[in-house]
Amino acid sequence: MLGPVELAGPGGPVPLATGARRLLASLGLRGGEIVGWAQLGAAGLDPVALDRDAAALAGALAHAGLRGALQTRASGMRLAGRYVDALRYQDELRRARSRRTAGDLPSAIALYDRALARWRSDTPLDGIALTGWAAAEVRRLRDSRTRAHEERWDCVLRVAADAIRASGAPVADRAAVFAGIEATKAAEVAAAELEAGVVRHPLRERRWELLLTATLLSHGRAAAKSVFERAVRVFADQLNVEPGERLRALAAAAERGDIAELPEPPRPEPRAPRRVAAPPVPLTSLLGRDALLDDISARLDGHRLVTLVGPGGAGKTRLAIAAAGAVDGPVAWFVDLSVVDRPALVPGTVAETLGLREDPGLDPVDAIAEEIGPHAVLLVLDNCEHLVTGCGDLARQLLARCPALRILATSRAPLRAESESVVPVPPLPLPAAAGGHTLADLATHAATRLFLERAQARSGRPVPEGSADAVAQLCTELDGLPLAIELAAARTPLLSVPEIVARIRTDQALLHSPDPTTPPRHRTVAAAVESSLEQLAPDVRAFFERLAVFAGSFDSAAADAVRAGTSSDPTALDQLVNASLVEANNGRYRLLMPIRRHALARLHAEVPAARTAHAAHYLRVAESADADLRGHLQEAGLARLRADAANLRAAMAWLAEARPTAVPYGDLRLGTALAMFCRIEGHYREAHGWLAAALARHPRAPALLRGAAAADAAMLAMLLCDYPAAAEYAGTARAAYRALGDRRAEARVEMILGSVARERAQYTVSAAHLDKAAAIYVECGDELGEARAVQLRGFTAWLAGDFDRAELRLRACRRWFERLGDAEAAASALMNLGAVALYRGDTDRATSLLDAALERYASLGFAEGVGWAHNLRGLVELRTGRADRAEEHLALSLATHRKVGDRWRTASVLEALAEVHRRDDPTRAAELLADASRIRDEIGAPVPACERPDTEATAAALRAALGDGTPLPARALIPPV
Repeated sequence: MLGPVELAGPGGPVPLATGARRLLASLGLRGGEIVGWAQLGAAGLDPVALDRDAAALAGALAHAGLRGALQTRASGMRLAGRYVDALRYQDELRRARSRRTAGDLPSAIALYDRALARWRSDTPLDGIALTGWAAAEVRRLRDSRTRAHEERWDCVLRVAADAIRASGAPVADRAAVFAGIEATKAAEVAAAELEAGVVRHPLRERRWELLLTATLLSHGRAAAKSVFERAVRVFADQLNVEPGERLRALAAAAERGDIAELPEPPRPEPRAPRRVAAPPVPLTSLLGRDALLDDISARLDGHRLVTLVGPGGAGKTRLAIAAAGAVDGPVAWFVDLSVVDRPALVPGTVAETLGLREDPGLDPVDAIAEEIGPHAVLLVLDNCEHLVTGCGDLARQLLARCPALRILATSRAPLRAESESVVPVPPLPLPAAAGGHTLADLATHAATRLFLERAQARSGRPVPEGSADAVAQLCTELDGLPLAIELAAARTPLLSVPEIVARIRTDQALLHSPDPTTPPRHRTVAAAVESSLEQLAPDVRAFFERLAVFAGSFDSAAADAVRAGTSSDPTALDQLVNASLVEANNGRYRLLMPIRRHALARLHAEVPAARTAHAAHYLRVAESADADLRGHLQEAGLARLRADAANLRAAMAWLAEARPTAVPYGDLRLGTALAMFCRIEGHYREAHGWLAAALARHPRAPALLRGAAAADAAMLAMLLCDYPAAAEYAGTARAAYRALGDRRAEARVEMILGSVARERAQYTVSAAHLDKAAAIYVECGDELGEARAVQLRGFTAWLAGDFDRAELRLRACRRWFERLGDAEAAASALMNLGAVALYRGDTDRATSLLDAALERYASLGFAEGVGWAHNLRGLVELRTGRADRAEEHLALSLATHRKVGDRWRTASVLEALAEVHRRDDPTRAAELLADASRIRDEIGAPVPACERPDTEATAAALRAALGDGTPLPARALIPPV
């Protein structure tokens, strides 16, 4: 494995076909452990050819004298681990580290040499490309070799330093003759190897630290100073940063000739338990877990069954492995139960994982108990949450028969076994919410330190000091959950930390990760489901079937809505959770997808009734939450709708398709109830499509409902820059409201018409509509409506270039919104005031206002506002001469506006980007300007009055720059503004 994958027997190498070699490599990565079928597929193996490759590998193993080394089980395949060189390497490496920690450096060096001698090339599995977890294991092996070399060099240098220190010779310069001449030679050899090491890894500070130390010991202070100067140049050239504090301290010590300050060795990783099947590669560090590890050790001293309980992604598996490695004395066995689908299979899986002899006449529990006997053993059972009964029974039996056995389990729920000690695994500690942080301060808090380390590892550069507060805010947003922090750090090669903070609430996919614990085959899961259902009452089984209609997670109220008519048992949902058929997490529930498919297959004729009940419930949810989206309850309403977004879409699809009579005009009602939510989320096209289709399907719907739907369709069409359609829908809505005498609703239509006119640069017409809307709201006593009309009037004013009138109105409505608690409208007031400051030339005030607006928009997850704020921030940076910063903001704005479908703002952003590139790439700038002009022609919206001088100046400058006859692409011809 440690080089090209090779199988060798007593007679030498045994030929392997390509497929068999890939299978051997995948199984060898987890030698001694059952690798599930789904895991083999995730590693990149062809499932169609798996049987053929397994047969070829079994034959090759037999030819090598290893008959029976390949074992096939119902849950996967297993390769006997003792034949794998990578596992022997890891065992020797563990022993080397143990000796190093104990201070026996000569023995540690010998063990490091033995371990590293097993490598036949720099790359494990050389020539074989694997994916997923297998690729991660390969990277882990490769990184392990890098660290092992560094740890060996560290040992060598410490031995040399001790010898030189014992000689009493000062380190002054190369002319000083050391009494410890052999030590000096060892340091010279280490220095030569480390010179090659820094060439291979020039940005790995640890190697520079060791090279500087080796050079000091072998060649004196002047040479050590030269090493530091080289390191400074490398870090400056490649990262534009200085070397770390530790390297600088070592350089200062070397300047003094002080060999006492050798590099501190990295904190040794917890010793991995012997005879342990390798768990999945950990995604999180143990930062901030010292006290918890001490607590676990204390619990294991006083209890024979300890269960680590916490949410997914809290690091329970990693913590269990570390705790097992930290316990002195007992042999530690690790068993991953994530692929087991029935509690009854737990004993057999444990026995297989431990490599016990299979005997049809011997119960697996007997085999395990016989193997353990009176010996001190720590058995780690990982991922027990879906097998609580089986794990609890096995624990009770083994603890009763094996007096020196202790069990450490990880689960999302306790095993409920006698004398169990439960240890909650909380998220990582966070810094205080106040600002003013420094990176040094953040390094003292586990959550932020984890982000800083992972971000540097991912991007190859440290997080800038100026992002310290953003790091603290990000980790707080993620509640200190290690997995979420790891995933956020993975974005740092492409996004700055403030950008991640801004997107974290609006783009849930930012922190998306596939679930590797889904059972491997639907058939096997179906059998497990049926086995669990047989133990439940018929009405609970019927309830389970109805839960298949949920497209995502759901709460207990939603479950009760679809339960009606099937089960009167209020504990039905709890029974399904306890049967591992439904997963519970923080008050919400879901069916794993394979279980959901099986439930749906059982539902049959009950599908219409269940889907109708589901849709009726989410219609009530949407109508209730929609009432909260305008005012101080906005965030709560958004949170509820976001949590149920998948189910709301499923409900809309059913109402539009089936149009059940039990929910009259359901699609039209739901589309109307979700319009404002979709506006905030940026789902303009989707929501407009729902309403347009529903209005066409229900021409005779009640006038009030059609009017509301038409008004929302007008709003969404306006946002999509389809102004004729927006005006038509608005006209339909206004006629309906006038016929009904609904003045407040009529005012809303006037605001929409005012917005349409504003985007078409018809500022006088826009002002008239908005003033009319404000007057109607005053007449109706609607203070919030009046404030919104006044704000839009201020918006129109600054676009028209009337900045005094704009500021007067915007200041007033900002105070209004703050008092009324309307967060989104208050953020819009801040943004509009920032725009006024921008066009008045007060860039400092504009920056402050726009940053505040951007932060509020991001906290709300309001895509349209985030895009607008980035647009204006880009203009601020452009006016202050920071073209690079301007381009960053404008690129984010452009992406947002294109995503939501706002072509009016897309054109303005393209015009600003043309100015960014006017000097360095005038041809590209001309193309951007032409693209903006084409969009404006298509949507019928000229350049806003306040933007026209800048755009005309850009166009004129480009005509002058490109007026030398240089041929340009047709679309790059610069049109008049």
